[in-house]
Amino acid sequence: MQAVILAAGLGTRLRPIISEEIPKVMLRLNGKPLLQYAIENLKKNKIEDIVIAVHYKKEQVIDYFGNGKEFGVNIQYVVQENPKGGTADALRYARNKINGEFLLVYGDNLFAPNTVEKILEKQNYDGILAVKRMENISKFGVVDVEGDRVVELVEKPDKFVSNLALAGLFVLPYDIFKFIEIIKPSKRNEYELTDAIQLLIKNNYKLGYIEIEGFWADPRDAKELELAKEFARENYDV
Repeated sequence: MQAVILAAGLGTRLRPIISEEIPKVMLRLNGKPLLQYAIENLKKNKIEDIVIAVHYKKEQVIDYFGNGKEFGVNIQYVVQENPKGGTADALRYARNKINGEFLLVYGDNLFAPNTVEKILEKQNYDGILAVKRMENISKFGVVDVEGDRVVELVEKPDKFVSNLALAGLFVLPYDIFKFIEIIKPSKRNEYELTDAIQLLIKNNYKLGYIEIEGFWADPRDAKELELAKEFARENYDV
């Protein structure tokens, strides 16, 4: 299986905690870039064909990771033209590099080391979403489920949908790209991945989910950043 990592964002929520000269995915956790944890996690699960979508300070990412040989993987890059275009727009640029079902990873998220293994183990679905049960879901894309099926996704909802937040890890069918081409910009004027996945659901694709019971972080403030550093130090080779 191939993987796509989204690493094009500006990381504005972490300003001024980190310098504007550093893309969020290159933020060091215990001396290692945040993005490196994702790549090493993929390698551990025998996913070595990786496409990284970049934009902001892209030279830092490309110079550090190169073609991936040093990390035991093969890396190709695509450049999102507008870093404020949204997650679906960033993914759009990987279309010609992907040849089937693939794993999608948000490069600025940190997972427990076994999370990728768990999502790859789940079978008999057209796609799988990783979710995390949260008390405050207002900052996240939210997933509504019935039994073992995902029935609705809402990006940063105004009202309660569920307490399951999208956790930045997906197995998606290649057909996601055709739905990305027909979605409209959201209220935030971004092309949202949640809207494209919702079209999968409306077109009778069977989407399942795994619930992350261990650690997951999308560091957005100093407190979350310190928690991520502590977890990485205790659970990864650093």
